[in-house]
Amino acid sequence: MANTNLTHQMVAREAAKIFEEESPFTSTINKARQEEFGEAVNGYQKGDTVKVKIPPVGKVFTGSQFAGGGSATDSVETYVNLQLATQKHIALQFGAKEKLLELTDFKERFLRPQIRTLSSVVEADLLSQAVNGTPNLVGTAGSVPTTMKTYAQARAKLQAYLAPPGDRYTIFSSSANTELVDASKALFHANDQIERGFLRGSIGEAMGAEFFEHQSVPSVTNGSQVASLLVNNAAIAEGATSTPVDGGTGTNTVKKGSVFTIAGVYAVHPLTGTATTTLQQFVVTADLTLSAGAGTLSFYPAVNATTNKNVSALPADNAALTFVGSASTAYVQNLMYHKDAFTAAFAPLPVLASCEGYTARLPSGVSVRVMTFGDGNNDYERTRIDVLYGFATVRGLHACRITE
Repeated sequence: MANTNLTHQMVAREAAKIFEEESPFTSTINKARQEEFGEAVNGYQKGDTVKVKIPPVGKVFTGSQFAGGGSATDSVETYVNLQLATQKHIALQFGAKEKLLELTDFKERFLRPQIRTLSSVVEADLLSQAVNGTPNLVGTAGSVPTTMKTYAQARAKLQAYLAPPGDRYTIFSSSANTELVDASKALFHANDQIERGFLRGSIGEAMGAEFFEHQSVPSVTNGSQVASLLVNNAAIAEGATSTPVDGGTGTNTVKKGSVFTIAGVYAVHPLTGTATTTLQQFVVTADLTLSAGAGTLSFYPAVNATTNKNVSALPADNAALTFVGSASTAYVQNLMYHKDAFTAAFAPLPVLASCEGYTARLPSGVSVRVMTFGDGNNDYERTRIDVLYGFATVRGLHACRITE
């Protein structure tokens, strides 16, 4: 029997569930901060912001004298801004007869294909932002990883920066999945997780992380300048997130998301500050167009060689920058991460006056609005399904890119 009560509430709740089912990245990152936007449908708008607090790293002193005779660790938390920067929607148009469908029929014929499209676009946006906020990178640019060793190297990066051991995930491309499933056949065939990978095209769990095959894995394209750049600053300040550079050519470009190292600037243990033998990796945070081969390059993480030490030394004047990959070339970026490396918020949108609709919010925090306005002359309705969301990188060092 046809369902004559296909309501906006029913549609919105189903849309939210489908959105979550189709969004493995969104579902596996922290969304707790969105409670700061409130629990009710309060009419949030694009541009609203909350601050995401980041606890300070403590310092251990030796001896009986308080703080070794110096100052105690500053207890003030740092923060990043989480802004509701993006609103996306899909547009549906259907007549009165479609509203008489059973919910199951409506969901499979109309709703799921549309929500799958919406979730794919949102996931692509969030993944791109996540990759652009992640400086750690393993693998060989231009080559799809063929063994688990590359993913073990990504895990080692998370370990080195003391990412918590649980709640780790990997988003990887179909090409990477194909290589891994084939390479793991002989080694892991007896493992239930790996056998499930043969059946479902998913590798399951490995290296302490749950793996998800994804069709929206982003690529990062290097700019036209990836060689010969030098630091052009004899006195880089503590906490700097940019530096003048020179040694380039004309108006060549350096692109956001590109990864580089600086000669003489090594990673350190996050707690002891002891220098390692690995150069610290940095990610470009803003596009740069050189002027006469020079400009100011913005990067993450900030460089601190004393307080909250994260590098062995500040960059020296004329220190060489070495970029990953070739100029003007795109590279697919798979991603291993801890849940709290990133945060997102989905805020509830109100139903506008003179419209019918409902905003559904799942316990996970995903909010979806379904809103309808009709055309009585032509006997059809226009329905839009919206999400309003924001994203922020909280601890980019608790993630690692696996390049192809």
